[in-house]
Amino acid sequence: MLDPDKAKKIILEHTSVQAPQDIDLEASLGLVVHEDIQATCAVPAFDNSAMDGYAVRQEDLENASTDTPVVLQKLDYIPAGSRQEQPLQYGQCFQIATGAEIPPGANAVVMKENVTVEGAKVWFSKPPKMQEHIRFKGEDIEEGAVIISRGETIGPGQISLLAAFGYAKVFVKSPPRITIITTGSELVDVGENLEPGKIRDSNSYMLAALLREENCFCDRIGIVKDDPELLLETLKACMDTDFVLISGGVSVGEHDFVKSTLKQLGVEEIFWKVRIKPGKPFFFGKNEKTLVFGMPGNPASSYVVFEEFVRPSIRKAMGQANLEKNLVTATLEKSITQRANRRHYLRAKLRKEENQYFVKPLPFQGSHSLRSLADANALIIVPENSEELPEGSLVSTRFLTPL
Repeated sequence: MLDPDKAKKIILEHTSVQAPQDIDLEASLGLVVHEDIQATCAVPAFDNSAMDGYAVRQEDLENASTDTPVVLQKLDYIPAGSRQEQPLQYGQCFQIATGAEIPPGANAVVMKENVTVEGAKVWFSKPPKMQEHIRFKGEDIEEGAVIISRGETIGPGQISLLAAFGYAKVFVKSPPRITIITTGSELVDVGENLEPGKIRDSNSYMLAALLREENCFCDRIGIVKDDPELLLETLKACMDTDFVLISGGVSVGEHDFVKSTLKQLGVEEIFWKVRIKPGKPFFFGKNEKTLVFGMPGNPASSYVVFEEFVRPSIRKAMGQANLEKNLVTATLEKSITQRANRRHYLRAKLRKEENQYFVKPLPFQGSHSLRSLADANALIIVPENSEELPEGSLVSTRFLTPL
C-alpha cells in the first residue's frame, strides 16, 4: 500500500493546469484569471453626490447658522444618470440625487435632512465642509489600475468588478471536463423503487455536489451494471474528458471489473491501494490526458478519497493556489480509542470558541454510514500507527464546511 502523502504527490505530478480560454462572465465564478485585468475607466467615472441633498458653493454658506440661516435659490433637480451643464452662480443651488454628477461650480453637498425648503428657496443653518459628501472621479479605482490579478480566483465581488468595467468575457483557466460513473448491479437510481437486495445510488449525486463546490460541472453518467462489456463501452466513451471519477468496482470482489477494464482501454495504473481508512482500495491511473480516479463504493470512502486526493488535483488543474480545504489544530472533546496502522479520517463535529477549535468524532464511523456524512463538518486526521488519543489531545482537523 502506498503512503497517502506520496499518493497525493504523485497525483499532483500527473495533473496539468488547464489551458486558458475566454469564458462568459456569468460562467466564470470559481475560475482562475489567466492574466491581469485592468480598469477600463475610473471609478467613480465622474464626481458625484454621496447623498440626496443640495449641491452648493461652500463659500456661499460660510456664515450660515441656526440664528442666521442663509437662503439660496434652487435652480433645478439633478437626478442620477443626468448631467447639468449650467454652472452654479453666487446664491444658487441644485437639488441633487445620490449618484448624480456634481454640476459645474459646486464644491459640497448638503443632506436634504439639514435644510428647510419653501418653493424655490432653500434655508441652510450650518456651513458644510469643503467637498463634503462628494465622491470624486477615480477615488476608488483609477483608470488602467489592475482590478484582478493573474492567478486570482473569481468570486461574486470580482464578478461585480468585471461587470462594472464591461468585461462580458473573461480570460481564465478552463474548467476541466469531468465524468462521474457509479458501478454496481445492486444500484438503482434515486427515483426508482427498491427491490430486495437493491440500494439507491447516492455516490454520484454526492460527487457531483462536491464538484459544484469547486464550481465544476460534470457529466453524471449514472449507474453501470457489473457487466464487463457494458463497462468497457461506457468507459471508452469517457476517455476524451479530463477527469473520470468511478465509484465502486475497484476492490477485489468477483464482480469488481473496473481495473481490468481500464487496462483494456490502455489506462496506465499508476497506483492501487493507499494506506488510509476508509478508502484503501483507491485506484489512480492515466490515459494520455485523462486522469482516472477509481474510488471504493462505500459513501464515506468515496468522500474521503475525493477530499484528500481528487479535490487537490482538480484545484491544480484549475490553476488555483490553495489546493485543499483548510486544516486547523483542534482539541479533542472525546477520546479516540481505535488504533489503526493506516491514516484514519474520522467524520467529526468541529466548533470554535474564543479563537480555539474543539472537535468531537461522530459515534458511527462505518464506511457505509450516510448519517455521519450528513452530520460531519470536519475530518479528524489520525496519523498512522498512533496510540489512543485521550480527550484534550490536539489533532489535525480538516474543514468540510465553513463554521
